[in-house]
Amino acid sequence: MDLGIKGKVALITGGNRGIGKASAIEIAKEGCNVAITGRDEGDLASAVKEIEAFGVKAIGLAGDLEKAEGVNKVVAAAYEEFDQIDILFNNAGSVHLTTPLDATDEEWETQLNIHVMGCVRICRLIVPKMIEQKWGRVINMSSMYGIAPGSGTADYSAAKAAVLNYTRSLAMEYSKEGICATAICPGLIHTEIWDKLADEVAGDVGSTRQAILETCANAASAVKRYARPEEVGKVVAFLASECSSYMTGCAVQVDGGVFSGVEINF
Repeated sequence: MDLGIKGKVALITGGNRGIGKASAIEIAKEGCNVAITGRDEGDLASAVKEIEAFGVKAIGLAGDLEKAEGVNKVVAAAYEEFDQIDILFNNAGSVHLTTPLDATDEEWETQLNIHVMGCVRICRLIVPKMIEQKWGRVINMSSMYGIAPGSGTADYSAAKAAVLNYTRSLAMEYSKEGICATAICPGLIHTEIWDKLADEVAGDVGSTRQAILETCANAASAVKRYARPEEVGKVVAFLASECSSYMTGCAVQVDGGVFSGVEINF
């Protein structure tokens, strides 16, 4: 299927690994040039090589998107290189284990800054230019935990819920200008983040990473497995495309059926 975005430019935050890199590759396959951000310059350089293997131009931009100056820096560099940004995937983020009462002010600020304010600040800089172009796609990374909170992720879950309503606000205001704003809500995706969380839980309960991952897959997925990052990346590429031109203000679940119903085994 031709997604109709050949020659366009995408900016993908957190594009150096995991879902971000997988999405960058899928979008590059459609002929888009790509700018990716991340904190690790080695990861960025490696990801850029993988993306450029599909015959497009790619650049890696190092920056801390928890801070306004980091956002300003990477957006300015992307425009300097490409002169336009047609597709924005706000994917950068982090997660840690905590409870509603144990999370510190600093941890709340970190989660809100990277997940919510990161989206807000980047959209302030890019969406007005999309409006001038009369075309744009904004995809914001939420989570299954943005729909319903997960245990041990109080601040992360709250931040991801805020992303959903911010996305809807963008859609209400700017869809008439040719801007489609959607949120994507992944479930269990096998990335480094889940490996890290599984290791932390395994250490606390005296188990193993694999055992924790299998327990999560059985409890929080109707298909009883983790998704591969590229399974989400393909959905992101579709949402970034001309084919999604009547999709805006919605949350797209790529979660293996986590909310399909209550399973009781006898």
